[in-house]
Amino acid sequence: MPANLRPARPRDDLPSVARLLTLSDNVVAIALTLLVFQLKVPAVALVRDQDSAADLAAALAKQADQLIGYLVAFYVVAQFWLAHHRVFRQVAGHHEGLAWWNFAFLLTITAMPFTSSLLGNYGSNPLAVDIFAVNVLLAALATQATLLFGQRHDVAIAPADVEVRATRGRVTVVMIALAVSIGLAWVNTSAAKYCWLLILLAPWAANRWAARTTPGPDAAGPAGR
Repeated sequence: MPANLRPARPRDDLPSVARLLTLSDNVVAIALTLLVFQLKVPAVALVRDQDSAADLAAALAKQADQLIGYLVAFYVVAQFWLAHHRVFRQVAGHHEGLAWWNFAFLLTITAMPFTSSLLGNYGSNPLAVDIFAVNVLLAALATQATLLFGQRHDVAIAPADVEVRATRGRVTVVMIALAVSIGLAWVNTSAAKYCWLLILLAPWAANRWAARTTPGPDAAGPAGR
């Protein structure tokens, strides 16, 4: 058979989907572990009476911003890990560009320990709030770019309508919440952080909205049968 008529085969030197997922899982696990290092045990010199629970509680209360930053970042990374697996459940092949978009996603995840630590130490600084918000925004964009790349290069299967609607709902809520918080941070940093509560509610709200608005298999009626 002439060489130009032979069916194209995937390159064997490209990383498989399983390898990409293994690498991504390991990177996310390391990032989650590094997040906790922003929490510090109060220095002994800062606790007046080392046997007093009240004094220790007061010293810990001074690190409330670091604890909040840790919890928010942990939840965000966990949500992106779930989103990443939802994306790769739809991937049925591999492509070098897909690997590079996956690395772009991992770049944003590995930056999360730094940006969340910055947020914990400078929680009232609008620049610190914006840097963390931009980090989350870039992670969301990299996740969606990975999925779109896979669909455009025929290495990702078309998801069900309900999943498409749920994904669009989640992305829309996250983008709006982050965009508003980035601008609002220069007016009121506390109000900007409250916008992030929408990110916590986005998966639940998007799934319910998609389930209610997606027509069932019998919704087409006689004309669609």
